[in-house]
Amino acid sequence: MKEPQLYRVGTLTYTKSALGRLYFWLLWGDFTYFMVESVVPSAIPLKFKHLDASNFLMGIVLATVPKIIGGIFNPVVSFRSDRFRSRWGRRIPFIAATMPFLVLCFLGLAFVDDIGPWLGRTFPALGHTFTNNILILIVLSIFLIAFDFFNTFVTSVFWYLFNDVVPEQLISRFTSWFRMVIMVTGMLYNELVFPYVESHFKEIFIGAAVLYFFGFGSMCLFVKEGEYPPPPQNTDGATGPVAALKTYARECMTLPHYWYLFLIGIFGTLAGACGMFSIFFQKITMGLNLHQIGWLAVAGAITCFFCVPVAGWMGDRFHPIRVVLWGTILAWVVSPINFIWLFWRPDPWTFYYCSLAQTVFLGCPIGMMCQMDFPMLMRLLPKERFGQYSSCRVLLTSIVGIFSGALGGAFLDIMTKHYGEKTAYCFIPFWSFVFSTASLFFMYKLYVSWKYYGGDESYVPPMPVRAPKASVTA
Repeated sequence: MKEPQLYRVGTLTYTKSALGRLYFWLLWGDFTYFMVESVVPSAIPLKFKHLDASNFLMGIVLATVPKIIGGIFNPVVSFRSDRFRSRWGRRIPFIAATMPFLVLCFLGLAFVDDIGPWLGRTFPALGHTFTNNILILIVLSIFLIAFDFFNTFVTSVFWYLFNDVVPEQLISRFTSWFRMVIMVTGMLYNELVFPYVESHFKEIFIGAAVLYFFGFGSMCLFVKEGEYPPPPQNTDGATGPVAALKTYARECMTLPHYWYLFLIGIFGTLAGACGMFSIFFQKITMGLNLHQIGWLAVAGAITCFFCVPVAGWMGDRFHPIRVVLWGTILAWVVSPINFIWLFWRPDPWTFYYCSLAQTVFLGCPIGMMCQMDFPMLMRLLPKERFGQYSSCRVLLTSIVGIFSGALGGAFLDIMTKHYGEKTAYCFIPFWSFVFSTASLFFMYKLYVSWKYYGGDESYVPPMPVRAPKASVTA
């Protein structure tokens, strides 16, 4: 009788049926996570705008503060997660422990319109000092900051879980399915939920809380991690936070090879600093309604759904670093097309069809090539320190992001002052193009460095050479 095919990663062994169950629960977690995570960046800017908040304030609360929180806590959580050992694994405990707090944050965001005025009535000093809109803005900002803090524990380790439980020979195909689930999730969200974020804000956030608790919680319950080897030692075998910091800095920040990777993320963050305001370009400048914006997103999701398996095949065939490099070059070449909106203001339906064509034939295919950065990281970074190196990238991009969101908002406020609100949002592509040029340069440098360290045939993630300890003599 033929032996069943087995798949192994670390101490975990899967049959085909067990692998199918693993994929189901990981992809179910992926679906619930991205469905819920889509709510905040799409609904909250509209809520701020409804409350007459400035672009600068939105940049601070929605970009600067999250980057500060991520920059401080992501490296700590990632470094500890790489070295954490428990009967439940090293990733899932960080997700499960913060789940109740995130659910409370979603519920708090759902009831901000009730909590703000209630505070004004309960505490007359507040009611006389601030209007209801300002009180709602304060409460909204507090719950958003709390959400960003607890969500850091999830975003820091969720991605690393795949690298620990999915067999290496299947990771590229799994990543493709992972992206396809994201596409379906985005399509469903933009078609069924997004058009109602202004009219049913409370109900949507209550639904997000319930879905997150039961959906993401079931993934934590049914996905099992294996046993891990003893954690890597700190520099010179020392213990304590200082030794951990020295180890972190020495291993992550002393090789140009990894700095190229970090700089790609840094300039990519700067390039996307104005991205949160794109909805205002579509809605205010070009006159689209939320249904049209949602249809564009759905069309993009459908297109990406069919493009992502091709990108995954290209990653396996040519290596993800080449696919990302080609995608970055193409994105840089075609991005000046968006400069035209500064000089041409068609009616909303003409703009809609132009954007639809651009999304389907250019944006999505090129974007899916760039989205191969996740398997690229798994191929470039040391596996036993994957979280550590990934978090260093997040740390540096977060430091830049602390300023980039506020700078992007201030830039648009300046453009608004000189050219008016409708024209100001047309300058978003100019901002993006400048910083994308630098990101492309360092992407090429990373490719050259990868070739230097072995390329296709013999690449091994480089590590700093540790100086021998001085011997002690009598």
